[in-house]
Amino acid sequence: MTGLNELLDCPMCDFVVGRTDEYVLQLHFEQVHTTDSPFRVEDPKPRATSGYTTQGPTPPPLPRRPQAALSATEIEVTPSSDEEEGNMVECPECAETVPLNEFSQHLDFHAAETLSFDESTGEYHSQNRAEMHGSKFYASHAGNPSFHEQHFNTELPEALRRQDDHGRRSKKKRGRSDTSCSEKSTLSRSIQAFNPFARADKKIKPPSSSCRLGRAELGPHAWEDRMPRWLHDQLAAGPKITTVNRIGRDGRLIKQEQVQNETPGIIPILAQLSALDRSVKEAYYCHPSTLHIGKTPKEGGFCGYRNIQMLISYIQGARAQGHEEFPGRTPGILKLQDLIERAWDKGINNIGRQQTGGIRDTRKYIGTPEAQALFLSAQIDCGVQMFSDVPGGSGEAHDSLLAGIERYFAQAAVSDGSNVYKTLLPPIYLQQPGHSITIIGFERRRDGSCNLMVFDPMYSTSPAMHKLIGRKDIKSPRPEILYAYRRVAKQLRKHAAFEILMLTAHPPLFPVWDV
Repeated sequence: MTGLNELLDCPMCDFVVGRTDEYVLQLHFEQVHTTDSPFRVEDPKPRATSGYTTQGPTPPPLPRRPQAALSATEIEVTPSSDEEEGNMVECPECAETVPLNEFSQHLDFHAAETLSFDESTGEYHSQNRAEMHGSKFYASHAGNPSFHEQHFNTELPEALRRQDDHGRRSKKKRGRSDTSCSEKSTLSRSIQAFNPFARADKKIKPPSSSCRLGRAELGPHAWEDRMPRWLHDQLAAGPKITTVNRIGRDGRLIKQEQVQNETPGIIPILAQLSALDRSVKEAYYCHPSTLHIGKTPKEGGFCGYRNIQMLISYIQGARAQGHEEFPGRTPGILKLQDLIERAWDKGINNIGRQQTGGIRDTRKYIGTPEAQALFLSAQIDCGVQMFSDVPGGSGEAHDSLLAGIERYFAQAAVSDGSNVYKTLLPPIYLQQPGHSITIIGFERRRDGSCNLMVFDPMYSTSPAMHKLIGRKDIKSPRPEILYAYRRVAKQLRKHAAFEILMLTAHPPLFPVWDV
């Protein structure tokens, strides 16, 4: 009888999986060793189309841009190795393409967004979607490990771990992950490669005259002229808005609007939960008016726009610099595309138009250059900073990032006797390889470790969090809920570079935390 621990070998190379991971082996064979497989990730061949399409025209791939060697005065920008090697997989939950080395963690966060709390039993429940794909939810709560350790396994199955140059699987020492054998992902498109506003002390090379980017930088729809009509209409209509009746503190009936993909009031809840978590030494949070803005159904990869919306929600809620530019509701994706194109018309970061071929009515990915162009065009002060691994191993990007974010929040920290500092600072746009998120806080643990507190537009707010919003009397720790908003060093160290965009105007000074 065959043992459960027996391994399956790829007949064409040294790729190895466990017997229970037969599907992974099949997917590997299709993507790597089958030229005509529908699972193989390649730029599609060009075909003539017009108008709104499900897949836009795709001209022949352009030659790669010449890359300069990395030096102390020049930043090398190279496409993500995951994209080049085809090591991407489409998530069955959201249809996003995700690097294989982040797929298990991605599914864990999908499970976290379904988290609910049963008042009668005092237990948390989640739809164990991730469990079907190899991640494990632990049922017991032994000792005081973090929820990250209790409930979610973000370690990749052995079959999916990146291999070294000789095709051997990377080994891991007990209790410590070995990141030296894995190639880190880096930014496929950096603002410092062309943007004169980025760093005055950097020597910036002028961009190549043929700088049109492709799928590695702009995503699977890099060559489309127009997004599908149904998606355009969905974005033009905006998120669904419903009206609910609530009882106010004075007993009066209050009609409150709820926007489908926007959740206000999360930051004050997270501040309470950080204060109740005994593993947290101190924490910092940004202005509480910042909304969590996520995706709408089937929209795809618009994370850059959603993060811009979150920064704008702060500007609107805090009546910060530039709020006159955004009256009414949060501007939609199509409006943001128009604003970015107008910024290019003014000459602000306009190399982005050449790199993207234009973004209006398309699903092309955007990043820090477009976010900065939009804010500068609206005369909103902002600055960009890059963090990257130092050659020779003398410094890692994630360590520099965490230190920089702690300094940012500490500058405005005013003690009120708690270990949680409630600031009026703006949130921060964070670009990491292949995805962007919004930093809304920072935690330093008693064991010396640190993590970011973030709003991730890829995931929605869980029912368990919705139940807490508005409460000011939370008494018990809720690490289960905090999990979805924490990004720990172990997750961040997979990346070799980050960029942040900060709104630099002086923040407003009224006591919003007490409202």
